[in-house]
Amino acid sequence: MPLTRIYEEREVSSEAARIYDEIRSAFDLPFVPSLFKVLAGCPEYLRLVWKDLESVVSSREFDTSATAMDEFIRSRAISGGWRLGEQEKLLAGQKVSTADMPVLAGVVGVFARGFPRLLLCTRLLQRGFSGGQRGRVSNGKQSPALSRLITLNIPPEKEAGLRTWLIYNDIKRTTGSPIVMDVFRVLVPYPGYLAAVWQDSKRVMADNEFLRARDEIARRSIGLTSGLPVRDHRELSKSIAPDQWRDIEATVDNYARQFPMFALLSWVWRRSFVIPGRPRAA
Repeated sequence: MPLTRIYEEREVSSEAARIYDEIRSAFDLPFVPSLFKVLAGCPEYLRLVWKDLESVVSSREFDTSATAMDEFIRSRAISGGWRLGEQEKLLAGQKVSTADMPVLAGVVGVFARGFPRLLLCTRLLQRGFSGGQRGRVSNGKQSPALSRLITLNIPPEKEAGLRTWLIYNDIKRTTGSPIVMDVFRVLVPYPGYLAAVWQDSKRVMADNEFLRARDEIARRSIGLTSGLPVRDHRELSKSIAPDQWRDIEATVDNYARQFPMFALLSWVWRRSFVIPGRPRAA
């Protein structure tokens, strides 16, 4: 069975908490992605892969590849023409003020920005347990700001009420993932909105053109990791047992399958907002 337990910051060792902070900074995200919180179930693996990949994720080369990935995903979202429901109407039904609606759009934008980077990272993790690859990176990436100024609260699944649990179970059945992605868990305070977004998401995710675009994104992500160095992670630690490696591989492979879909969906979702004073997102 793949690792399914999410370890929050308060539950991990001081070393893992430090790694969490470094991950936030390297990806410039206002939260620690669940991918790493799940991998913390094997602290030795989290330690060795982050020691290997921190400089890669923080490099200009990785940033360039992530930008290219982001642009490709955005272009597919635009050309596909998919939309979720009228977000402003849905939020108004949840008594969210008009002034706060751009905040929700901004939160979705954070995920749209983060998924391409996380997708490339999972590809590097896959290369790591498959023998690694040669490459070179250099310093010079811009200093992170978002991760230093803002903290985004992603409630753990156990904080969900009964209605949200039912939605979570449907998400897991539909996606085949044992973990509910952060992009949905962030909506726990608005279960009605979460339900509406999820139903619209299922409709879009069932579209054949959407599935083809998802597969194109998955293929493109493999090519964009070419030239980014990864060591052989199996050789870095002999203390990880074979059954642990099987759990690690299953977990990383699951995220690698999920991220192309959610990367595309998050851009479709972001484009479904109409920000006051601005045209609908391109």
